[in-house]
Amino acid sequence: MTPTAPRSASGWLRQGLIILGVLLALALAAFMIFGSKEKPPKDPYRTASVEQGSITKAVSASGTLEALVTVEVGSQISGQIMKVLVDFNDVVTKGQVLAVLDPQTYESRVAQGQADVASATASLHQAQAQLAQAQADFGRKRAMVDQAIYAPSVLDQSQASFKVAQAAVEAARARLAQSQAALRSQNVDLRRTTIIAPIDGIIVDRQIEPGQTVAASFQAPVLFRIAQDLSKVEVKISVSEADIGQLSEGLPVRFTVDAFPDDTYSGVVTQVRKQPVTEQNVVAYVVMAQADNPRGRLLPGMTANADIILDRRDNVLKVPSSALRWQPAGNKPKATGLGPPGMGGPPRLQPAPGRMGGQRLIDQLDLDARQTKVWSDIQAEMRPKISAAMSGGDRKAGREAMRKTMDEAFTKLGPSLRPEQRQKLATLRQAMADGGRNAGGFTGGTIYVLRDDKPILVPIRAGASDGSFTEVRGPIKAGDMVITGGGPKAKPELRTPFGGGSGRPRN
Repeated sequence: MTPTAPRSASGWLRQGLIILGVLLALALAAFMIFGSKEKPPKDPYRTASVEQGSITKAVSASGTLEALVTVEVGSQISGQIMKVLVDFNDVVTKGQVLAVLDPQTYESRVAQGQADVASATASLHQAQAQLAQAQADFGRKRAMVDQAIYAPSVLDQSQASFKVAQAAVEAARARLAQSQAALRSQNVDLRRTTIIAPIDGIIVDRQIEPGQTVAASFQAPVLFRIAQDLSKVEVKISVSEADIGQLSEGLPVRFTVDAFPDDTYSGVVTQVRKQPVTEQNVVAYVVMAQADNPRGRLLPGMTANADIILDRRDNVLKVPSSALRWQPAGNKPKATGLGPPGMGGPPRLQPAPGRMGGQRLIDQLDLDARQTKVWSDIQAEMRPKISAAMSGGDRKAGREAMRKTMDEAFTKLGPSLRPEQRQKLATLRQAMADGGRNAGGFTGGTIYVLRDDKPILVPIRAGASDGSFTEVRGPIKAGDMVITGGGPKAKPELRTPFGGGSGRPRN
């Protein structure tokens, strides 16, 4: 057996180079696959674009549809229903017969009344005849007394009989008038056995059937409901007491109904009723609106989801309302009434001048220890001026003095701040100046715009809001990216076993 020749050095070198090349290729491939992918940023900002469009400020409420005029047709007499001549949705005209009650009882009463009138008429004729006889007898006896044939007492007796006959005639006439009045009442009841339509309209409700007995002892039972005109409808809207102060007659209304969810109908507020309606300790007020009913599709009783338009701004800059509430991590929430903007307007962002607490300013500007010391010294220097401003009797002058004192304090603080802090201070001063007034429906506020992956504080004036978007004015333009959420989170502070902070952030 021939022994194998040992491998030369060049062979080992060649094999090593091949292995090295393979490893390099694998490393390059791994880098291409995994290394080229950028890692997603940690805690990214959530942003939204500043848009240009419309803002509609409205009060939302629910209600029901009603016919513009609805008449309840009842019965003033009792009886059995003999005929029902109309049905649901029938179009009727004024005077048309709707139903007939059994008239036999009332016909009998009319016949009895006619007989009473005839009897009273006969009694009147009899009394008139007796009066004529008594009058003739009185005339004869007066002539006899004048001739001294009869004694005067005979004349007195004849005169009394004459007056009694006159009274009997008057009584007979009264009985006749009473009988005639009773007959007229009985004829009215007889006519009421025929139920007729009081107006032109549509039968929207029928509550009787032939053979049914109607009892009208204490109140008139409702037999039919007639809607006069369904080309228009009324919307009866229940509005909470928190929103009723913003409403007035003439405001436009938009509403939808569940039957036609894709259609929107328009109307106008016609009445704001002052009578409160309390249900389960909730106070509401009724607002009536009138709307057209095209093609008669809207029916009485439908539920309406209504928006009463308070204000509409077209072609304005708007941002999500959450952008006015977002703050970078580390900025402690400020007790300034900041919250989600409601239907009444934008949130109030900053307190009025003079109410800017020292700690609040330290938190908002992120002052370091040296700057905090400067601000404390400035506060101590300004405290006598602030006390003097607050002790004055003139409130307007006191507020003006307070504003000037705070402006002086902020001006002294400016040189000790870094450039970004100066920008924040300028923004906060503007917001403070605007926060106390609501000129033209706008209040001061701030938002953060993302520029070069950094949040930049921008002072704005916030106007009308629809709950989701708020109108803004300021140094921004359509397309700017405002921050609505997210961003780096504040590092938690280490706590000692005794509950105190160590002052060092946790890594």
